Amino acid sequence: MKILILLFSLILLLQSCNSIFNPDNVKDFIPGVYCTAWKTAFSEARDTLLIETITQQGSEGYIITRRTHIDFMNAAKKREPEYSIVKWAGTYDAGNKTVLINNNGRILSFDTNKKEMKMGVVTYKKL
Repeated sequence: MKILILLFSLILLLQSCNSIFNPDNVKDFIPGVYCTAWKTAFSEARDTLLIETITQQGSEGYIITRRTHIDFMNAAKKREPEYSIVKWAGTYDAGNKTVLINNNGRILSFDTNKKEMKMGVVTYKKL
């Protein structure tokens, strides 16, 4: 019985050491503000994502607020700029180190070395 308790204690100790020596630096990196911009022949756009951590009933997730500003140019008719704000909920996948946006199925992937996030083919820089 003492051997079983000792073995169980050793397993718990090794698991706690694993989380200390191999922290999930992607998970710690995720919260923050990410920006990108792009230009086409007809418009210029700026996109900002604010990712905030939430904890609800023991499961950790994220609230993502996307703000987009589009200026139109070279149009036959003058168009006013467009502004949009949308909120999404996301969950962290520890195995893939990504965030799945529950509202639309998009996947956010992160590169901590370059301080970047990708949503599809669009790359955002972390501020």
